[in-house]
Amino acid sequence: AMNKRVTARRPKSAQDLAKTPVRPAKLKQLKSRSRELEEEIYTLECTIAAAPEAMRRHRLATKDVLPAIRPLRSAKRTPTRVPLHLQKAARRRQFALLLELGLVVATFAAVVGWMNQWFHWWN
Repeated sequence: AMNKRVTARRPKSAQDLAKTPVRPAKLKQLKSRSRELEEEIYTLECTIAAAPEAMRRHRLATKDVLPAIRPLRSAKRTPTRVPLHLQKAARRRQFALLLELGLVVATFAAVVGWMNQWFHWWN
């Protein structure tokens, strides 16, 4: 998808465009826009050329400056990885608790059913 061919918005070719006369106002507008772009390109080139020196100056200026002290509550704890054997142990504990809950519910239902034989709460 990187070298995808893009269809032109205008069906005119470069030769057709060169043949069409350009209005003087449009030509003046294009020249001023071209000059603006050249100035912007020159400014960006100068900024890029001066960047390493500016970074060096900034590093030297802030060499003996300590970073800002962050409050403790904003410092996020790094999530610790739980070893596999501890994960399995936790899963076994959860399964045992679930089994115990099922056993308690079944026992309760059995006791209620057994008592229903004498007290006839339900038909």
